[in-house]
Amino acid sequence: MKNKLNILLILLIPTFLIVSYFTVVRTATDMHPNYSSFSAQEQGTSLLFDTLRHMLYPVSVLYQPVHSNIDINAAILIIQPSNPRPNETELTEILNWVRLGGRLIFLESNRPNLIDEELQHLSHRLVSTMRWYNLGLGEIFTGEADFITNASLMDDSFYGEAIATILELWNPEQIYFAEYYHGYHGNESLFRQLPLWVRLATFQTIILAIVALLHLGKRFGNPIPMHELTDREENEQILVLARLYRRADKKSKH
Repeated sequence: MKNKLNILLILLIPTFLIVSYFTVVRTATDMHPNYSSFSAQEQGTSLLFDTLRHMLYPVSVLYQPVHSNIDINAAILIIQPSNPRPNETELTEILNWVRLGGRLIFLESNRPNLIDEELQHLSHRLVSTMRWYNLGLGEIFTGEADFITNASLMDDSFYGEAIATILELWNPEQIYFAEYYHGYHGNESLFRQLPLWVRLATFQTIILAIVALLHLGKRFGNPIPMHELTDREENEQILVLARLYRRADKKSKH
């Protein structure tokens, strides 16, 4: 029995290590689109999102398209939406929201920028490499998305600081990173939002629990048969005593 247990452990330990390894690799390389605030890769923007959050800016993720019903006291960041770019209807909704008083930062790598194309008839001011438009009651900043990727901000934090300054001047009640335009049309699960080490520890705990159950569930020694008790009829004891008295009565007569 001990040898069997040793063999089981020898097989399970490598399995545990292999599963843990692939869990780390798979989790660490989760495929999120470039410029997404969910992506920790070089072309992701999670560094900007996390930095703003640690600076106590009210940042969160927007899983719906920008439309006129979204609170105009919020500010929205749309960073290099994945192809295809927002269609004409979506772009119209975005601009209508700004006209009502919304404030938008639209960063894109394509040149000319989608918003710049749409607003080329309007005058604008240059703030470093960003363009500043007044549209209706709202404001729009457009700029280069590649300047605020994780890799770029690690080398030069200037554009991250510029965005933080703009947001500080606006002082919005909420700051949304519009992940809808990267294909996220529903809330990310709580598990996916946990840090990598927490998710890895969860997987390892599950595997260890399975190993423990297999180990503790092993039977030691030969199986002991379980004998079922004989079912007794109702008033069986009285009937037996009656038979005994009857026999005793017959013997006394003889």
